[in-house]
Amino acid sequence: MKRYYMIFVPGVLLVFVLSFVSCSSKAIHKEPFEDDFFEKTQIIMSRNEVKIYKHLPDKESREKFAEDFWKLRDPNPETDENENKIEFERRIEFADKWFREKVGSGRGWESDRGKVYILLGEPDERNTQQETIIDRTNTEKRVLVEYWVYQYYRLSLRFVDDGSFSIYHLDQWSTDLLSAIERAKFEISKPDPDAISMKFNVKFSKDEIIINIPTKNITFEEKDGKMMAQFNIKVMVYNEFKKIDEVETTREVVNTKEAFLGMKSIELKIPYTPKTKGNYSFDVVVKDEHSGSRYRDMANTKI
Repeated sequence: MKRYYMIFVPGVLLVFVLSFVSCSSKAIHKEPFEDDFFEKTQIIMSRNEVKIYKHLPDKESREKFAEDFWKLRDPNPETDENENKIEFERRIEFADKWFREKVGSGRGWESDRGKVYILLGEPDERNTQQETIIDRTNTEKRVLVEYWVYQYYRLSLRFVDDGSFSIYHLDQWSTDLLSAIERAKFEISKPDPDAISMKFNVKFSKDEIIINIPTKNITFEEKDGKMMAQFNIKVMVYNEFKKIDEVETTREVVNTKEAFLGMKSIELKIPYTPKTKGNYSFDVVVKDEHSGSRYRDMANTKI
């Protein structure tokens, strides 16, 4: 069986700084469960997840949210272990040990270096050197600078210690970094450098969840002279921030190689009829069965 990949050139994705820089580390609820879960996992939560969690009414619904939160991030649901959850907890422990700073709580996973480490993992290259900078008073100053390089994300990050409290600040938030962060919030484990990014867009219209996947992001296989793509799709449905339904299905798309080469995207439609009115959120995870790549997007609509 031959395997084909659509070739593409990654572009710059403009995203907004979400919970990584905007969410406070203060507890939302008083119960120990919520304190421990939310204050750490908000680092890897999407903006919608933060919003949903803040509106959950009781401990039971928050515990169910936590269960679904890790379920969505389980790369191998057929096994007993959740590799992403295990890796996240390991990174929290590592960051808290090695990136503690003399400010605020001092917890390493709340520092700039700690958060980047939790989201992107161990850098491929890391080195420290002294450099001369001009401070706010227009005075030359010798400071320590750490450089982190991530080859997969094509990132070179610069953390600067101002020299007063041994606090390293990330000096630039580029759109490439923010794009990598949004991608890493869902796939926590170190990505396969040869894997294609499984990006897509989702919307809800006329009782259908419509998923649009660029063909350049899909892995195809040849079978009986045809090209085939296979997808596993999971949808969490929320109404007024309360989870009301869960849908799981598969889709197979078959066509000629020439036909696929002429397509810019593939559209998958999942029938879904809301039973009541309200503000709906459709949290969609799609897995490319041929490559194993997964991606996630959310559609919000008022019905």
